[in-house]
Amino acid sequence: MRRLPLALATLACLSLPAAAQENHDNHDDQDDHLAEADGVRILHAWAVPEDGAVRIYMEIENTGDRTLTLTGGETHDGAALALMATELQAEGGAVPLGEFPIKAGTEIDLDPGGLYLVLNPASDLAEGDRFAAHVDLEPLGEVEIEVDVLAPGTRQHPHAGHRH
Repeated sequence: MRRLPLALATLACLSLPAAAQENHDNHDDQDDHLAEADGVRILHAWAVPEDGAVRIYMEIENTGDRTLTLTGGETHDGAALALMATELQAEGGAVPLGEFPIKAGTEIDLDPGGLYLVLNPASDLAEGDRFAAHVDLEPLGEVEIEVDVLAPGTRQHPHAGHRH
């Protein structure tokens, strides 16, 4: 496994326990923004087609009492989702990761400029589309998600920071 640059590893490991934030139970599509499994919550899965690939972002909360390891995922039609990180250097190149630990009681955000999943090559996905996939979290297994495709260049999910 290729080592994550120290600066990015330090930044990514600053995952903090979920803090109480604005509750927005008013969403009619609340269930579409939330996937739950034994000890994990995945919020606001979204994707952006860019540079011939589709980058996928989300919030992952480990509410359980054991460390989970994010290893990637797959779309429902069998396309692999590879775990990537953006290097914290002037070039900002992508670094493939084999896995990333999520300690019990913490959360991580997959977002532009940090960790993300990539679907490569990009399919016919465009703004407004939606697709089904799963993320692999060991030892839990597959967690099913629905991913909203947003416009190229989008840097934040419209509901980011809201808690379900």
